Amino acid sequence: MQSSLILWDWDNTLVDSFEAIFAAQNAMRAFYDMPPWTREQSKQIMNFSGQKMIKTCVSPEKEVEAREIFLKKYINLSSHLKLKSGAIDVLRYSCQNGFINVLASNKLSSILKKEAQDLNVDTFFQRIIGAEEAPQDKPSKAFTDKALEGFTFNHLICIGDGYSDMKMAGNYSDAISILIGNDVNKAEFQSVTIDYVCPTLKEVTHILEGLKK
Repeated sequence: MQSSLILWDWDNTLVDSFEAIFAAQNAMRAFYDMPPWTREQSKQIMNFSGQKMIKTCVSPEKEVEAREIFLKKYINLSSHLKLKSGAIDVLRYSCQNGFINVLASNKLSSILKKEAQDLNVDTFFQRIIGAEEAPQDKPSKAFTDKALEGFTFNHLICIGDGYSDMKMAGNYSDAISILIGNDVNKAEFQSVTIDYVCPTLKEVTHILEGLKK
């Protein structure tokens, strides 16, 4: 079988983390007397790194303080994170069938790796790469090139729930994109190519079965 590499998103793809991130964002905004974001606004900004999110909210001299406020709130809530239904099954399937799994997220690397370890899925991945490990964050080609560095494979598959995950696939002419649990008709997705749309991770396993043939 020709080898394929999967770039997996983490937040809201493999793990249910929206509520924790949403609460942490608005805790930070409340500290600076800014109006809370709606759930849709929060989802939009999650396409980018936490660093970029903070830059949109506060002046440069307040960025360190804002980051500490956000992370303190998030870490207090993140102990309650749970894997999405089907996550273990699809990761186990991909490993057993020769796919190379790389976890690629805009979450701070130290937090990302700890969450994957705490949820007992870190061993499914040959690499875990987070924010600030590349010259630019996801979905830049600098980030994806860093994520893919050193691996030999024939096909690239990008799996995630947001625009940045689909944009990563667009960095390479023959990459395959799989959108999970989101509305493909949203305006943000009109500028990217999406090859497959799956309501849940269970359907991803069926797609991988077809791709490995």
